[in-house]
Order: sequence, then structure tokens, then C-alpha cells
Amino acid sequence: MSADELMPREKALNYGIASLDNNELLALIIKSGYKGQSVMELTQDILDMANGFDNLLSLTYEELTSIKGIKQAKALELLAILEIYKRLSNVEKISEPSLDHPKKVVEWLRFTLGYADTEEFFAVFLDGKGTIIRSEILYKGNRHSANIAVDEVIRKALLHKASYLLVAHNHPSGNISPSQADIDLTAKLSDACKMMGIPLLDHIIVGKTDYFSFKNHDMIK
Repeated sequence: MSADELMPREKALNYGIASLDNNELLALIIKSGYKGQSVMELTQDILDMANGFDNLLSLTYEELTSIKGIKQAKALELLAILEIYKRLSNVEKISEPSLDHPKKVVEWLRFTLGYADTEEFFAVFLDGKGTIIRSEILYKGNRHSANIAVDEVIRKALLHKASYLLVAHNHPSGNISPSQADIDLTAKLSDACKMMGIPLLDHIIVGKTDYFSFKNHDMIK
């Protein structure tokens, strides 16, 4: 192993894992480069493919293995670490105060939806205390839209005996501005929820780095 390849490991041992920069952390996982390319150069190729460290969670197996020097084992190891991070970052409960401040739930939603490469519609069913009864992805679409049946969302809420409903979906493009279809869906869903006595707390659009809250923009009746 070359001196360059040992550098992140030695630095971590001498100064602690937190001393490593983003490239060095990635190099510690990748371990080695290949003939003619150091591990640090290989990690830069990975970061270039992801368009930066902040977007690593969006990488797919196919994208990783398309990089010269990244074969099945390295790709799966990196994806496993990223999946562990996503799961550890996941939130199991949303308390009532959190529901008044979408920023407190948006990180959970971002890790659930924000890195998907197709549009997905997510529903969170809560009891009267604001505790999650169940959360699930109800619809998956393409890169631009997902067809949502309002009556099916309401049926699910009744099935789970929910007192409140919160919904979210992602925009794979990264543009979190609501489309006219998003606005129309929110209005229909809000009306249906009101009729059934299950208030719609919010509809949140999430991207990789930002979000849009219909509640914060006074767009929920």
C-alpha cells in the first residue's frame, strides 16, 4: 500500500476520525486505488459522480460501478455505509411541538424521500398525541410526477385510525416549488380530510437540500 493510501488511516489513528476531511473519510472506506491512480484520486472521481460530498446519498450501484476502480465489493460496501447513515438518521416519532415546525421533520423526510430518483408520495398517520401510528410510501411515479388517489389516502388514514395526517413527496429535479398539480392535490386532500375529521397538518415537498411547506405558506385550508 502506498504512502498516499496509508495517509488517512494514519491520520485517523494519530488524531482521531474527526480529523479527516471528506475525501479522506471516503478514502478510508474505499481503501485503495488501482494501477496508475491513487485512492485519493479515486475518491475524487466518486465525489465528481455525486456532484459533491453532500450528494453521496443519491449515488446508485450502477453509477458507482461505472467508475473505473470501483467494482461490486467496493460499491456495495459504500452503499451499505450510506444506508446505515440514512437509517440512523431516521426519526421514529414526531411530537406535537415538532408538527408546528416543519424544519424538525424535514430532515427525516429528506432522508426518506429526498434522494430518490423518482417521485414518491409519503403519508404519515398520527394519533391524537402526534405520535406516528404508521408511515409509508403510498405511490411511486417517474422523475416528474406520481399519480395520487385522494380517496385511497383517506382510506388508509381511516384504516390506521389516524387523528391527523401529514403527507410529503419529493421533487427529484431539486426544484421544490409546488406545481399546479401539487397545489390542486393539496386542496383536494385538505377538503377530504376535513370532511372525515382527520386534519391535514401539512404537505411538504422535499429535495436534497431544501423543502417547501404548504402550511408555512398558508396554502392549507
